[in-house]
Amino acid sequence: MDAVAVLLTDGQERSAPTACESLSRAGYRVGAASSERPAPGRWSRFCDERFDVPDPNLDRRAFAQAVAQVGQDGGFGTVIPGSDAALIAISSHRDLFSAEIALGLPPPGVVDNCVSKLSLTEYARDAGLAVPETIVCADRDEALAAAARLRYPVLLKPQRTVISQGGHIRQRGSFLAADEAALAQRLPEIGFPCLLQRQALGSLYSIGGVMAAGSLLCVAASVYTRTWPPNAGPVCFSETVSAPASLLDRVEHLVAATGWQGIFELELIGTQDGRFAAIDFNPRLYGSLALAAGAGAPLPAIWCDWLLRGQATRCAARPGVCYRWTDADLRHAWALLLRGRPAAAAAVLRPRRRTAHPYLRRRDPAPALARLVQVLRHRIPRRAPRVASKSPAPPRGRGRG
Repeated sequence: MDAVAVLLTDGQERSAPTACESLSRAGYRVGAASSERPAPGRWSRFCDERFDVPDPNLDRRAFAQAVAQVGQDGGFGTVIPGSDAALIAISSHRDLFSAEIALGLPPPGVVDNCVSKLSLTEYARDAGLAVPETIVCADRDEALAAAARLRYPVLLKPQRTVISQGGHIRQRGSFLAADEAALAQRLPEIGFPCLLQRQALGSLYSIGGVMAAGSLLCVAASVYTRTWPPNAGPVCFSETVSAPASLLDRVEHLVAATGWQGIFELELIGTQDGRFAAIDFNPRLYGSLALAAGAGAPLPAIWCDWLLRGQATRCAARPGVCYRWTDADLRHAWALLLRGRPAAAAAVLRPRRRTAHPYLRRRDPAPALARLVQVLRHRIPRRAPRVASKSPAPPRGRGRG
């Protein structure tokens, strides 16, 4: 009997090599699609097929059409989005996918709410979680006035992670503005309406998991040690912990209220008064997925087992497993050296046992090489810009890329 096949989008993202491995080890045939090269997920030895597709940030429909064609031609049982742009494109054009492909997505309105940072504040309050004071700003003057009221530093956020600018889709994260000049400079990039949020002090937590039929099947809780960039960037070092049952109940309540099902990550701040404040929700594969898998919670496999095989596996990640995003941690250490703090830089680079890596792994070394090429390509300017054709070629399987 042929293995059930799963297609991953965004093979260039940090989560892709881990998703390929966890699915392959669970007995699935794995395909990885991407619009960029090199794509570390496509270099993984656990990836069986590789496909080129258009960029969902440039043309949502063309991307969805290409992924649907790959899914149908390759006999894939489901598609797992690896970015907000891919998720929105597939959700908006789900009519292009054949009935044989089980997307497992909630209705389009639910998906739209799940990528809205403003909606998160409402769901969090209903679930009994704290929410940092947040102000919606319609223009530059309102934003500057709100920041003065909240007092610097303040967090600047787009209303949605994926925003439309100049006819293209852009993915924008949060920015910690130290003063009015920094805020004014970043506002045009984020666009309006935007959100300004009071900076909450405390430990950063991540709750990753799988939600299915209103129930939390699997959970991986971790606490952040470092992020890059510091203060408002993605995690570059963290460690799994045992989350309080009361917190997990609130997380389950929040995710169930959104109507989401599938893989997700909720980021929170453990405040100094013992409460937890929700700050971000990712309804898709997320960057530190390697930590969950390394701690015994292979989220992509658990989701596909429920969706495609009708199996409900319940588990929790083991505490005490670390995660390191190596190239981000190297930049962190270099920044400390430039500030004259060699001891702190050495502490950042200290090896740790039981550490999961998104790219650097002995059993699957090629994604680390692809990541190196990826970093060098972004650092070294090209002599001539690439020009995208108006009509992208049909997707096709290729070698590693």
